[in-house]
Amino acid sequence: MTWRVVVGTLAFALTMILFGYVLVTEQGRMAAFAQSYDSRQVEAGATLYESNCSLCHGNQGQGVGGFGPSLNALDLFDGSRLKGYAGSVEDYIRATVASGRPVPSAGATYGTNRMPTWSDRFGGPLREDQVNSLVAFIMNWQSTAGAATPVPTGPVYGTDIKAALPEGDPTGGQGLATSLACVNCHVTAGVGPAWLEAPQIGARAETRITESGYAGTATSAREYLIEAIVLPNTHVVSSFNPDIMPKDYGSKLTPQQIADLVAYLLSLK
Repeated sequence: MTWRVVVGTLAFALTMILFGYVLVTEQGRMAAFAQSYDSRQVEAGATLYESNCSLCHGNQGQGVGGFGPSLNALDLFDGSRLKGYAGSVEDYIRATVASGRPVPSAGATYGTNRMPTWSDRFGGPLREDQVNSLVAFIMNWQSTAGAATPVPTGPVYGTDIKAALPEGDPTGGQGLATSLACVNCHVTAGVGPAWLEAPQIGARAETRITESGYAGTATSAREYLIEAIVLPNTHVVSSFNPDIMPKDYGSKLTPQQIADLVAYLLSLK
């Protein structure tokens, strides 16, 4: 009988020790689990964003002129864009992704494109968990909002297409074309003249200024490309629409950045 009491006491003591250990470590374990879950959700959201959202909002959430507003932006996360919306920023993003917008927001500067419905609850293609993953990915920009917008490291270029430029770096220009989402309209979507369509843009720019109907003032391929970047409405290639290309690159990009972009485009032959 005594040995049964001893065994029972030891078993009870071991159970309490194990219970205490689990209790002490549970908070850390659950925190690690939550972090892992959140990371997987953001990763899934990134894939969904790339395939469904980047065309209009930019691959880094910086927005695409004429299509969609920036999402990696301070005015979204500080609430100033919400204009009286009573819920949280996360609720606002979730509602917009799920049900879409039949018309652009008041004062929108990105054209007349409507935001489509994405949740299957409203006839869209995405499940609720996929919508949540998209929202998690967008909310992941909150701590670095606005970082996708190029920040000049010196004087900006302006709009004088004949102004002197430093030597350009094609590799840097290619990276800038990606970060500015130029590729969304000129490579992937064909919303603007296709850079890689033969003859490629570097060769095409050499003859563009001699074509009938050219309305600009460029006298070389280099000047033509600068003009297309900083004064995009000066000459709009036939079959494409004006006011799609952002018109403020001259006030955002430095001479070095313009030089790099032009060097990259001229390398595409």
